[in-house]
Amino acid sequence: MSYVRKLRRRCGFTDEWMVDPVGKSGGLALWWSDVLTVNILFSSANIIHTSVMSAELTTPAYITFIYGPTDDGDRMLCWQEVRQISNNISTSWLCLGDFNDILSQEEKCGGLPRAWRRILNFKTIVADCQLEDLGYNGPSFTWCNNRDSPDTIHERIDKALGNLQLRQEFPSLQVFNIDPARASDHHLLFVQC
Repeated sequence: MSYVRKLRRRCGFTDEWMVDPVGKSGGLALWWSDVLTVNILFSSANIIHTSVMSAELTTPAYITFIYGPTDDGDRMLCWQEVRQISNNISTSWLCLGDFNDILSQEEKCGGLPRAWRRILNFKTIVADCQLEDLGYNGPSFTWCNNRDSPDTIHERIDKALGNLQLRQEFPSLQVFNIDPARASDHHLLFVQC
């Protein structure tokens, strides 16, 4: 974690919230600057749920950061946590991150098709939480397994979801998929309000 803290300072962020890894895997880090007031409302191994205020906001916006588990059982528990969070949302809500899930077969290229039941489960949680995909600008896929053809797999597992209030409060909101950082197999998500 000391490396993560040093990196945060080098990037110019003043504040942080961290979820410790289990062994050598997992862990989450959320960084922000002091122009924002961020309150951590809930965190778990896969979720950091916040309320955010700034000079531009008249009411707090909720932002939930997700790292979707790859294990089926852990994923269902994570989606249940998201569902519980949604029950307490009454204003703008942005839910974003690496969901490790897709909303349709079109969000995957290469490899075996994703099981329809898994896609349906993800679509159901998104609908139950009254969220919708906010779309994107840039490359269609956000993750690659970095294998040579014909074993290459591309997926759009990193995304931003939002509720109706978010779309109404920020009508010009855009999501950008930015080419991956040097050390990552994922594209960066940049949300511009």
